[in-house]
Amino acid sequence: MKHRIVAAAAAIAAVAATAGTATAMAATPAAARTSRARPAVTATVLPPFTVVSQASSLKVFNTSTGVAVGTLKAPAGQRFEGVVSGGTSQAFLAYTNPASIAAACHARYYSFRVSATGTPSALTLLRSIPGSAASAIAANPGGGTYTYSAVHCHIAPPNGLIGISGKAGTRTWAYNEGDDYTFSLAATTGANTLALSLYARSGWANLLLKTDSHAATVDGASRIVPAIPYAQTLAISPDGGTLYACVSNGPAGELAAYDAATGKLTRVLQTWTLGSAKYYFCQVSADATGELLLASYSSNASRRTSLIGINPQTGRTVTLPVKADYTNDGIGAAW
Repeated sequence: MKHRIVAAAAAIAAVAATAGTATAMAATPAAARTSRARPAVTATVLPPFTVVSQASSLKVFNTSTGVAVGTLKAPAGQRFEGVVSGGTSQAFLAYTNPASIAAACHARYYSFRVSATGTPSALTLLRSIPGSAASAIAANPGGGTYTYSAVHCHIAPPNGLIGISGKAGTRTWAYNEGDDYTFSLAATTGANTLALSLYARSGWANLLLKTDSHAATVDGASRIVPAIPYAQTLAISPDGGTLYACVSNGPAGELAAYDAATGKLTRVLQTWTLGSAKYYFCQVSADATGELLLASYSSNASRRTSLIGINPQTGRTVTLPVKADYTNDGIGAAW
């Protein structure tokens, strides 16, 4: 079935992220950023550039000023539907699907880099899966391994898969049902655990997938995290101890930290309220260190909302001078 991902996205669209201030958070020049292996969390040094998907292109913005400094056009006949950190400074991953809904499904996954001045490199093709729609990609903090999700566009098992490739190994797990797939992935430092959310077993749930599992399916390799409300997108701390979940309750959205073992709420990081709309969507992802979060909350009625930088250890937030476009099926901004 072609582009089932589009219909499913509209059916489950959900939640949150947009305002807050913290003058203690600031971006530094790229040269200074690249000179340190891992910035101290307490210093809250923001990445110098933020990349936003605009479907036909990826736009690179100076995080401090909000000025657009670079553009990377989608390959002919393709559109970007997700962009995330590549796990190392100024490295990124992205995925595309066909620009035309009438075209045959074809998932493609790419990597690229951004220079010290914000100029993006050419795309490097990581993986191509004809007959499937790409729905997520992620890298582990520190790089070396990437994970990806694809949903097959025909109605026959296997229905799609989650895979990993790199230092952590090369393995795949099949989705249990045709419409059970995730719109975001997040990985721990060693890529030994992946965080995702989808319809599992008997309802919408947040899952942790162990990448050393020899189970054939996503459900078989995963455990459901109890107590946490369903989040359309998730991030995970580098050590795997904390999940960051964006949860939607109509116009109200919340980004909160939860204990990954117990599902216990440990801190509400951000709340938002938007006007009335039909669909709402939250996106949250982490920077290359896995220690700073980037989030936005938008709806089909509020299509461009400010990106929020969040230090989950201190709880400090900053509203960036960069806006993300509304999306209902993927991570549309990264740093």
